[in-house]
Amino acid sequence: MGKNKKRQRKEKICNVTGGVAVAEESAAPAQGSSMEENCPTMRIKSGTKVENVVRFTRKILEAGEMRKIIWMGCGDAITRTISCAEALRREFRVHQVTEISQEVRREASGKTSYIPSIRILQSLDQIDPSTPGYQNPEGGSQFCAPPRENPDEIPQKLTHGRFPKRRKLEEGEKQ
Repeated sequence: MGKNKKRQRKEKICNVTGGVAVAEESAAPAQGSSMEENCPTMRIKSGTKVENVVRFTRKILEAGEMRKIIWMGCGDAITRTISCAEALRREFRVHQVTEISQEVRREASGKTSYIPSIRILQSLDQIDPSTPGYQNPEGGSQFCAPPRENPDEIPQKLTHGRFPKRRKLEEGEKQ
């Protein structure tokens, strides 16, 4: 089986609800979740062209037709889904909620596989900041905060992968 056949088979398994594989979502969004509102859902697959879907969603948001977009992807398409969401986030100041889950697949042979999936809600309107997975338009959480100006306040191992700046020793100073 060639690479394209394998990829098509993976994508097909992602969408199968009957027959050989049965999909069950193990971590579905809770009732009343912000993900269940009426807005367009962009289902991203491993062969989706990022430029095309971003251009389409840009037109929807600029026209004012919709104020929210949901990006969905599973398996190999997760990185592409994140790329689409980040490309749109660079152009618009959007509030974002990210939900990660896994789908359990049981085949007729008894084999069980777990396929990761991601849903990203992006909205031009304010979203409740207490929602799990919320990121504000300014850039997200404290985890990604830039380093402080005074490096003495941070232990050397937490300088975000950079070595502290070296200074020249004055004459008479020891190393």
